[in-house]
Amino acid sequence: MKRKHYSGLILNLIILLTGSLLLTGCQFLPREEEPLAPPLMQPATIEYRTRPVERGDLIEQVRMSGAFVPETQQALSFEKQGGRLKAIHVRIGELVEADQLLMELDSEQLETQIAMTRLDVERAEINLAQAKQSGDRYTVRRAEIDHEQQVMRLADMEKQLEATRIYAPFAGQVTYLSSALIGEYVNAYQLMVKVADLNRLVIVTTSSDANSLPIGATVDIEYDKKTIQAEVIANPGSLYNDPDENMRKAAIMHLPGDQIPEDVKAGVSVRITYVLQQRDDVLVVPRSYINLMSGRRYVNVLEDGIRVEKDVEIGLTTDTEAEIIKGLAEGDLVIIN
Repeated sequence: MKRKHYSGLILNLIILLTGSLLLTGCQFLPREEEPLAPPLMQPATIEYRTRPVERGDLIEQVRMSGAFVPETQQALSFEKQGGRLKAIHVRIGELVEADQLLMELDSEQLETQIAMTRLDVERAEINLAQAKQSGDRYTVRRAEIDHEQQVMRLADMEKQLEATRIYAPFAGQVTYLSSALIGEYVNAYQLMVKVADLNRLVIVTTSSDANSLPIGATVDIEYDKKTIQAEVIANPGSLYNDPDENMRKAAIMHLPGDQIPEDVKAGVSVRITYVLQQRDDVLVVPRSYINLMSGRRYVNVLEDGIRVEKDVEIGLTTDTEAEIIKGLAEGDLVIIN
């Protein structure tokens, strides 16, 4: 029994010593290092470029090109009858005198008939003279009737001959010629030639913006480094029935007589400016600073170093600037970068 008791004590002592050694050995193991916290990142500094909201004047205008053209232009044609074109006596751009022959139709057959009718008139005159010598009043009256008939026939034929010719109605310049060729048949009242009076000039534009020029409006005309004013007297709305297709989309401006430059000639180009709208002393910002998103208009503004989006309401706009009706105040710093 004593031997078993000593054996139990020795076993317990061995267990205690082993446990102590294990605990002591753990002190010699390396300790795990604690993970380092990530370094703090400083936010990047944003430098905004700004521009203060200022007041100014806004002008919405249209600019177009035009030219001096004669105010009076007469379109000419062969009236009452057509025929084969015999001759064209002028060229486009040529200066002509009043009553100068411009064009004529082939009238050879008519001229022969006129020559024969003149002989008939002469014969009737002889017959009338003989009848008067006879003293018979019935014979005289028959001779008078025959003579009158021949005279009337001759007058009618001479009118027909005149209708085969076109004359200049006044001194001026030929501004249009038909493309019809010699020998080609042309109809009565077919436009053949135009003559313009160079003593009275107006300004004409066929620009696509001509519709924006109301009748009675005042426009600025730039010519030879000078600016003069003219009044709109016609526009596409009033010229829609013009026989010249180009004129149906034109606007015409008249200069007072004392403002027409003395050296100006038909065909000289000008620049036309018309002010559609104008706003004076209003808040103005460049259109490029206004942002549009889902129907919302806003401007980036710097307030106490912070970017702020401000909704704005705009009024008159031009190609580059816009009027601010609501949303900004004078002096607000608009961010431009």
